[in-house]
Amino acid sequence: MKILPTARTDYAIRALIYLAAHPEDRVKASEIAHEMEIAEPILRQVMGELQRANLVASRSGPHGGYRLARNPADVTLLEIIEAMEGPTSLHECALRGGPCHWEDVCAVHSIWSEARAAFTEVLAAHTLAEVAEADQLLRRGLLEIPPDSHRRPRTAEMTPPTGTDDAP
Repeated sequence: MKILPTARTDYAIRALIYLAAHPEDRVKASEIAHEMEIAEPILRQVMGELQRANLVASRSGPHGGYRLARNPADVTLLEIIEAMEGPTSLHECALRGGPCHWEDVCAVHSIWSEARAAFTEVLAAHTLAEVAEADQLLRRGLLEIPPDSHRRPRTAEMTPPTGTDDAP
């Protein structure tokens, strides 16, 4: 089972990371799209959803653009995900159409509910500020990535020289 954000949530997080890195600026959609590798028409839709959720503010015109509506330290990952995907606390059966022996409850209901609660608790405990800071550290090669995490392939110029464990 994969527990990953949808593409739209991925784009929302990327756009918010970019805005968090530019707190004093109003940033054009074209700039965010280019820098974060998101198709601009899709980004504009995502930004509209983030604006409706009061996570971003926008202004039209030549000096317009997008900016965060709140301090990144006050925006949780759970808020971002729920802005894009809806509430995470849905009360539906984990075994859709499975062999339920009770009305509206299946044999894994309590276990699934506990897992979902733990998942949302972790997302609520972490902020956009933390993610934006981690992104900056990753860009500078200053953040250690656990060996079991998913990594993008490194290019030759990013690969540390052989025989050095501490190479940036």
